[in-house]
Amino acid sequence: MEVSDSIEVHTVELTKYNLQEETIPTAPAIEQWAFFFLFADRYEPDRLRELLSGVEFQQAISVVEAIAGKTEDRRMYDQRLKAKRDYQWGLDSAREEGREEGELVVEIQILQQILGEEPSSTESLRDRTISELSKMVADLQERLRTREA
Repeated sequence: MEVSDSIEVHTVELTKYNLQEETIPTAPAIEQWAFFFLFADRYEPDRLRELLSGVEFQQAISVVEAIAGKTEDRRMYDQRLKAKRDYQWGLDSAREEGREEGELVVEIQILQQILGEEPSSTESLRDRTISELSKMVADLQERLRTREA
């Protein structure tokens, strides 16, 4: 492979530069680039444009803005998607809880009838928590077992 004389490769150790915001506008280009690579994420684009006035920096800042815009769009999309999933999960959970509650209500009413009691109204049972309904079922089942023994 032949390497042309028109290409130069430079390795720059960014952390070796003593970069001060006050001196960046008049600093050599290499220091300005080091500043840009190290600190661009900490500045608003307008302030970067003030500090780094060269055309090449203006283009680089525009590219960073475009990337940030796409990143923000993606973040918003992800947040909307998460909110939609959370909402669907909430609906599914509520449906499942409703089914469970309905099954417990029916079970309580059947057990009460078997025990010869007046079944509780569906409305009064639906005002109770799943935990309370489960306890009622357990108590009624225990009463039925002791009655049969």
